[in-house]
This record gives sequence, C-alpha cells and structure tokens, in this order.
Amino acid sequence: MAGLARCQREAEEVTELMKQNFARALERDGRLQDLDNRAQELRTMGEVFTRSTRAVARQERRGHRRWRLVLAAIGLAAVLLLLLALGLALGLPRPPPANVIVIVTVPVPPASPTGRD
Repeated sequence: MAGLARCQREAEEVTELMKQNFARALERDGRLQDLDNRAQELRTMGEVFTRSTRAVARQERRGHRRWRLVLAAIGLAAVLLLLLALGLALGLPRPPPANVIVIVTVPVPPASPTGRD
C-alpha cells in the first residue's frame, strides 16, 4: 500500500504542477494579448502620424510653389517694366536741338605806339 500512496502523492504533485503551469500560461496569454493590443495601437498611431506628416509636407510644398510663382511674377513684371522704360526712352521722338546763336566778340588790340605790329 505504501507504493500506491506514494504514486498517488506523486500524481497529486504532478497535477498541482500542471495546474500552476496552466495558470502561468493563462497569465502569459493575457500579457501577450496586452502586448498585441499595444502593438496594434502603435501601428494605428504610426499610420495616423504618417498621414499627417504627408499632409504637412504637401502644404509646405504648396507654400514653396506659391512663393516661387510670386517671385517669378515679380521678376517678370520687373523685366517687362525695364523693357517698357527702355522702349519709351529709345522710341520717343526727341525735340530738335534749338538754334543757338553764339556771338563772339573779339576785342581789337590797341595800336602800338611804334606803329609796328
């Protein structure tokens, strides 16, 4: 009978160990579920972040394009104004020069007392 009692006690110990192992496995499963949920949340947050960074990058590109267009328009306007001013300066008729009469009076040198020149 002693052998049967010992076998029964060992069977109970093994059963207890199996119950503990099963409880630990359930705990691990719960932790794994938590980790999986967190990973999914992080994936979702990453996707949202990626979308928002793309939107911000698009807005920045649009802003840079607008500035380039504004600067190009200002440059084109400056070139056109310069060409217009140059065309006006070269194309306008100039008034003819006024007739100027210059009178030069040359004083006659006084006669020398010796009569020689």
